Amino acid sequence: MKNLFVSLVSAAVLFAIGCQENSITEPVVNEPVDKVQSGSPETYLHDFIRLEGALNDPYPIGNSFYVVNGLIEYEQRTVYVDPMLPTAQRYASLYFTTDAEFRYLCTVCPPSEEDNLAGFISDVSEEFVPLGGNFVSLLEKTYAIQGRDDGMTFKVRFLVTSNGVDLSAMWLALPNANVIPTNNNHY
Repeated sequence: MKNLFVSLVSAAVLFAIGCQENSITEPVVNEPVDKVQSGSPETYLHDFIRLEGALNDPYPIGNSFYVVNGLIEYEQRTVYVDPMLPTAQRYASLYFTTDAEFRYLCTVCPPSEEDNLAGFISDVSEEFVPLGGNFVSLLEKTYAIQGRDDGMTFKVRFLVTSNGVDLSAMWLALPNANVIPTNNNHY
């Protein structure tokens, strides 16, 4: 009787083990992967860029300038398009808030607070710039100067890296004037 009982228990255990699903031979199920942010570290930067300086008047009048005074606040997020590739494709998502004013600079008299306001910028924008491993991306933005009827614009060139945004150059331009700035026009 004892042998019969041991045989029945052994058979029941073997039956239970044999009926379990074998996880080794099960097919692998691929679940959808969010390739935009999956497994990628998110980088967030917040900083300010001061806009200060004298800019050449784009009209062909010698020794006339505009003084710019303002601030660009920016937020930068690094977005990974496909982090699974051997070299992940990255972009900088940039959110700019720009506020600046322009005053005409009298070249024959000392500067004063009464100098005429020649226009202003109040702008919010978003840009996407590709980021590489060890290179710097250039971003050139054109701002319409409000309060002017001649269409003068304010152009700014930024250097964008994964570590932030730096001001490279700024100048004033007239509409339809595709002039590359000279060293005098750079900030």
